[in-house]
This record gives sequence, structure tokens and C-alpha cells, in this order.
Amino acid sequence: MLKYISTTWVHFILVIIAVMLDGGISLYLAPLLFKQPMSASPMLSLIIVMMPVMSGHAQQIKRKWLYTIAFFAGMLVDIFYTGIVGPAIIGFLLMLKLAEFIQRYLSYSFSSSLAVWFVTLTAYMAYDYAAFGIISLVNLNIPNFIMFHLFPTIIINLVLLIIVYELVIYLYNATKKPDISAYDVTQRDLNGRLTLDSRSQRNLSK
Repeated sequence: MLKYISTTWVHFILVIIAVMLDGGISLYLAPLLFKQPMSASPMLSLIIVMMPVMSGHAQQIKRKWLYTIAFFAGMLVDIFYTGIVGPAIIGFLLMLKLAEFIQRYLSYSFSSSLAVWFVTLTAYMAYDYAAFGIISLVNLNIPNFIMFHLFPTIIINLVLLIIVYELVIYLYNATKKPDISAYDVTQRDLNGRLTLDSRSQRNLSK
């Protein structure tokens, strides 16, 4: 059944679910994730936005749709979680671009995906810290930010990545369309019939 569904739609739906799960995880695990002075932010939405690039399935989705979905995901995060439209939109787009840049030098494997994820998540956290620092919504100094926010966030998102990685790749593979350009049609004539070899042709002519 999944083979009849576009990978683009599957990716879009996964991103929407991830945005909602970020809020749900934050709500139900708040006593654990936001126990002062620690603050760990689940970013499953960012993981799913980058998954096509990290897993080697980006070619199944047109590049413009990858960025459109990343834009939409960032907008939802801004509207529902930050209250300021802009930071997550720009951040998601930049991280998707960064993931593409890094992935071109790596193979497609879990270890490579882990490396891309680690760099992009760290970069996003640094960007987020700088962006909200500019508008005076962050009062942590850099050492405290690294110890009490960046490090816990990396841990919780590593767990999320391990949980969803194989499932998301399965869904991308299940919706992959066959490459009809790879079919060999050289042995068929224009009428769709198999061409006969020379010996068969001689027998028919007798």
C-alpha cells in the first residue's frame, strides 16, 4: 500500500507528527527535562527535517519540497513553541543546507548520519542561543549554556534519533518508486513483442 504514496507526503506527515511530539515530550517529561538548572529540548522535528539527506533518500523528494517542508516545520515551531516567528524558520533552512553540505563528503550509514546530526544539532543550538541572546531572551553564559542546555539536549535527541532512525528509513524505502529508466527494453520491438533471433527468423521464412 505504501508504494502508492509519494515519499514527499510521507516526509511532510512525519514532520508534522514530529513537531507535535516535540511538544508532547516536553510536556509529559517536563519534570525530567527541565529540572533546574538543566534544560533539555527535544528536537525530533529537526531530526525528521534532515532525515532524507542523512539517509540518502533526498532524491525521492524534490529539493524545493525539502526546503518548503523545512520552512513550514520551522514556522510551526516558532508559532507554537517560541512565540516569535523567524528564528526556527531560518534555523531549519540553514541546518538543512548544512546537512546537505556535510553529507556530500560522507557515505550513507548510521555512523555518517550520526555525525551529520551531531554537527547540525550543535550548530542549531549555537544559532538559537545567539539569536535569542541578541533579543535578550537568554541570560545564560556560554559555559552554563553548554553544560546545562546543549549537553542535555544532545543526549535526549540522540535517544530520539536511535528510536526513529530505522522506522523512518523503512517508510522512505517503502514509498520509493521503481526507476523505470533502468528497465532493459532493447530486446523488444515497437509492437512490444520479443524480437526473434536470426535462426528463428530463418525457420519461419522456410
